[in-house]
Amino acid sequence: MNKLFGWLAIIAVLGLIYAWQPEFFHHAYGIIEKGDIAALAEYLRSFGTSAILITIILFVVMTFTIVFPFMILSGAAGIVFGLFWGIIISWAGEVTGALFMFVFARYFFRHAVEGWIAKSRYLKQVDDYSAANGFKALLIARLLPLAPSGIITAVAAISKISFKDFFLATVLGKLPPVVVKVLLGHDIVFAGENMNRLIAIILLVIGVYLTLWWRKKKKSVQD
Repeated sequence: MNKLFGWLAIIAVLGLIYAWQPEFFHHAYGIIEKGDIAALAEYLRSFGTSAILITIILFVVMTFTIVFPFMILSGAAGIVFGLFWGIIISWAGEVTGALFMFVFARYFFRHAVEGWIAKSRYLKQVDDYSAANGFKALLIARLLPLAPSGIITAVAAISKISFKDFFLATVLGKLPPVVVKVLLGHDIVFAGENMNRLIAIILLVIGVYLTLWWRKKKKSVQD
């Protein structure tokens, strides 16, 4: 029953948000769908002093939809607000979205999956691990530059990780990848002016994932 109420609540909240400004969401969705960072930046700039609030709202909505990469919005924020404030606003938006999603999913869906976890020895071990080592596991997941944030949050919400560990791991872990996404999105638009930095960031991201792949392969060989 809680699961049903959870989906109904999601639909209701998204419906109310959409009813508030349907044209805004149609336009923003169209731009984000195309991946046009420059156009999204211009659209956000058109809201003047309300642009900060609008940007954070978009981050929250994108967290729940789990469809579009945050880099599009982060890059636009870097263009509109400057790199420093773009990073701060993007970080605040991602953290806010994650907290909303965690509280919502924990309240409505944790109880629904407890029965499945209890029936599976593997899931029970994973669940117990999240209670004891949730902070470390989530922090590592958050530090990955292009990791699906919404999915990570949803998995954490139905685990036994405490809210305190979730909050700290999210606040600390999201900052480095937000810096990467803001710089990457910004420099893609202004590639001619920032080509060296853009290449360095791309190489950094590739290096992170190659290192993880190498460590996983090495561990599998040792096992």
